[in-house]
Amino acid sequence: MKNLVVLLLAGAASVAIAQEVKAPDDIPSVRGNAPVATGGPDNFGYVFADSTTNQCAFDFIDITATGATVTGGDDAGAPVNLPGPSLDFYGETVTDIAMSTNGYLSTDPTDGGPDLSNDCPLPVVPSSGGGGRYYPLQDDLITADGLFQYFASCPRPSGAVLGEGCYVFQWNGVEHFGGGGETFTFQAVLYDTSYAITYQYGAGNPETGSGSTTGLQNLAADDGLTYACDVPAPVTAGDGSVCFYHPDFPFGIEPQSVPIFSSWGLVALVMMMALFAGFMVRRRRV
Repeated sequence: MKNLVVLLLAGAASVAIAQEVKAPDDIPSVRGNAPVATGGPDNFGYVFADSTTNQCAFDFIDITATGATVTGGDDAGAPVNLPGPSLDFYGETVTDIAMSTNGYLSTDPTDGGPDLSNDCPLPVVPSSGGGGRYYPLQDDLITADGLFQYFASCPRPSGAVLGEGCYVFQWNGVEHFGGGGETFTFQAVLYDTSYAITYQYGAGNPETGSGSTTGLQNLAADDGLTYACDVPAPVTAGDGSVCFYHPDFPFGIEPQSVPIFSSWGLVALVMMMALFAGFMVRRRRV
């Protein structure tokens, strides 16, 4: 009987170790990073700027009425196959992204969203799940509706490339586990040509991100960029945003245009070539 009790206790302990502990108290730790207006680069070359600068305008793309539901609930996640161009994220080609109710995106489509203890500071090996990570607001969250929508021409310009498309992931009806029930909304906007990344925060967040993580991290978890983590009020609810810029498409240079080849453009080119050819023939005859 004594041996059976020992075995049961050992089994219970192993389960406790394997699962992350859920706690309603969200206490910032001494390891935290307070937000600054601009930062970086990390080793790959990402830099960031927030909405207190002129490099990251707040322009929320609300997809509540138009987005497709991806996931919802507590400690859950599901993959999304990107319907447009693939993304470059720390040199990794990304065609699928998993969305977690706990406020992060993973480049590993099998990540079921369990990582509830925020990763801080970055880079750090995630406590659960995997993949390269986008961290708009990683925390122990309950999300009523996790939405996704692709725009071939993004309603919010990136500031790096004109006319590019974007993938919008939006967390609706969010509350912290064990919180008071007041809900809020936030989103991640991933651009398909400049690979810029923008996180935007709607009104109503009573904690304004206290004890959460906002930043980026690569697949190997050995390079990352932290905007803020484990400090009180790291994000501005209602009109706050932070933008991360890929080293190949930095903010501050003249925005580049996405080439668009239409049938009318081709006709115009042919006509111009024909006129030029006719001009050259007449000139030779003279």
